[in-house]
Amino acid sequence: MNISNLNVTTGLIHIADRFIGSSVIFPWKEDLLCLTASHNLFGKKFDQSPTLQNWNVVDHTGVAHPILELLGDHDFAKLHDIIVLKLDCKSSLGSFSCPIFCTIPKNPTHSLMFRGRYESSTSSVTHKKLCFNSVCERIDHHFLCSIDRSLLTNNTYSSGSDWLGGWSGSGLFIENHKKLICAGVIVEIPNKGDDGQIQFVSVSALSALKPLGIELPIMDSEELNFDPNLSKSSLDAIFDTIDENAITEWENNDINKPQLIYINSKLPNVYAEDQLEINKRLIIKKLLLGKAYITAELSNNEQLFTLYKNAYKVYDLEDKNIYADNKSEARLGVTNIKNEYENYLSECIGTVFSASDVKLLAFYGISEWIADCSLSILANE
Repeated sequence: MNISNLNVTTGLIHIADRFIGSSVIFPWKEDLLCLTASHNLFGKKFDQSPTLQNWNVVDHTGVAHPILELLGDHDFAKLHDIIVLKLDCKSSLGSFSCPIFCTIPKNPTHSLMFRGRYESSTSSVTHKKLCFNSVCERIDHHFLCSIDRSLLTNNTYSSGSDWLGGWSGSGLFIENHKKLICAGVIVEIPNKGDDGQIQFVSVSALSALKPLGIELPIMDSEELNFDPNLSKSSLDAIFDTIDENAITEWENNDINKPQLIYINSKLPNVYAEDQLEINKRLIIKKLLLGKAYITAELSNNEQLFTLYKNAYKVYDLEDKNIYADNKSEARLGVTNIKNEYENYLSECIGTVFSASDVKLLAFYGISEWIADCSLSILANE
């Protein structure tokens, strides 16, 4: 997702000139609305009554928009800790972006992010790579996400919630998608950040505001499970972790010795001696990339994993033998099998897997077959 699109949604809530908390600001029909944690206005104990003429929300350009109305009463605000604010727009609605809203993103393939301001800082910050942890069973519509614990502490404070209070109301967005998709807002940092978790309230709580005319369309996040746009950033992260050190570590691990023996015995039939080492490492890299992708991505999505495994099992029944008189013919045979398998995967799963996913799985397939007994390279009969 383009970070500039995220910045446009960031609203900073003030009473007079004092910064209170963060929010998601967006156009809706003919109005400029703001979504935030309701305790930003009612106080942590919900014992305050905000005098609206003293409040405003500052947008990404520095323009302050007075708060006209709270859309949601005190009881609703206290029950869910989320509220919609109607603003007096002091600029053009066209300068803002309305996100897509979705239910709790429970699928582990969703990489999440939020943008808000520290209470003691002068500018907003973006934090990425959060992931869904669990639903808060005793609080409707609330859920926890895991975050790098080091981001919740600094050199001065031992407890994150003491100095990160301004994060309350920050919007939670799906990071690895090209569209702007909002799932909720921050309401709390439990246990002073010691658990490495942040508590959010889902936008699905807003369904109770329908009688007030607030009926934001909220998509089911499960609809994104087959969206290929989610996979790109995940693939990038996997590629970053499989480096030369990871390849060397795999070679030196005794548990991989049987596969390494197969690789070392088959590749001389395909490549010239001066090309053996570079191609051996390339085969191992593709093997590791495929395993990482299946472990980190597919195994967490039962539907996608089943589609892939079923396709693989059927193709794996085929005889994979290459008959060649020379290395050139052997290389061509390897390429043909890889291309044939990639085309096969495209036909079977290409409607729900991206082209890059299919290509990665095809490379993994041929690398796995070289590293075990599935593929034989024989002299031409």
